[in-house]
Amino acid sequence: MRALLLCLCVLLHAVPAFASASAGLSEAAAAMERQDYAAAHATLTPLAESGNAEAQYVLGRLYAAGQGCRKDEGKAAALFRQAARQGEPSAQNSLGAFLLEGRGVGKNAAEAAEWFRKAADQGLAAAEYNLALLYAEGRGVAKNPQTAFTWQQRAANQGYAPSQYVLGWMHLHGKGVQRSETKALHWFQQAAGQGEPRAQNELGSFYAQGLAVPQDYAKAADLYRKAADQGYAPAQYNLGVLHEEGFGRSRNMEEARRWYRKAADGGDKDARGALDLLDKGKTGAARAGKDGKDGKDGKDTKKSAKKSAKKQADPGKVQQKKKARKKQGGDGVQTPSAP
Repeated sequence: MRALLLCLCVLLHAVPAFASASAGLSEAAAAMERQDYAAAHATLTPLAESGNAEAQYVLGRLYAAGQGCRKDEGKAAALFRQAARQGEPSAQNSLGAFLLEGRGVGKNAAEAAEWFRKAADQGLAAAEYNLALLYAEGRGVAKNPQTAFTWQQRAANQGYAPSQYVLGWMHLHGKGVQRSETKALHWFQQAAGQGEPRAQNELGSFYAQGLAVPQDYAKAADLYRKAADQGYAPAQYNLGVLHEEGFGRSRNMEEARRWYRKAADGGDKDARGALDLLDKGKTGAARAGKDGKDGKDGKDTKKSAKKSAKKQADPGKVQQKKKARKKQGGDGVQTPSAP
């Protein structure tokens, strides 16, 4: 009986504490919603110090971004670790991202993979995506395209757009799964429908090529434009190509220059080259070879697409029909997703 009374006493004391933490978290969420990060920081700090894992995670996000406080990635990493040890999946994922990048803590890809897996085992799509990327490149784990595919598929099935894009890329290039343009198309459509710029660019290339869909330059241009408006340089380059070559429209060198310039400003080297050639009076038609291959390297779509596997920031050029020089993005390990 005494033990039962003691247990009840503990529970009764725990209820007000839980209610207080819940109220504090709600208050902090409201403050963040109105972008009053200083108020959120003030509310979360005592909760985090008392050991509340959710408060530790959110406070870590504030320190990571420098919102409501001075930016301090060391404090952010420490808070993520405290929450991660309590099993908070988003904190585990964020700690993994910090470990992988060496933000506020020493780089450690193997430990990053461990934390990603802990969060992925709890079904956090962002962590499944990150873990899959590590398996795709063999960072912190043994390289295994099939395992990478499995984790991406889990996240994609939850509607996670970055994974849907990568899954499409893996189907398109036969990485970890049998090559299938139809399945690639499906996943690109899913991701593009959520506004994923890389998927919009890839789907645009499908329509430009007539790959698994009827060729339609108007749809290609629309998809490229959606990605380009988000600042995605490969799509900006592709729009420049459509305007320069006059595919599905009249040639418009002014628009071609404008999109090439945007892509070049975004660091696209091919766009800079295209601008240089236009300045010299050499248009795409004059540059392309008679066999329909780009005069620069003469490589076909499948071969040059392999170059895109390294990283998104350096997507490989691919050859489209009728001498067009479109670009596709890559699937390399992106900056880890840390919601």
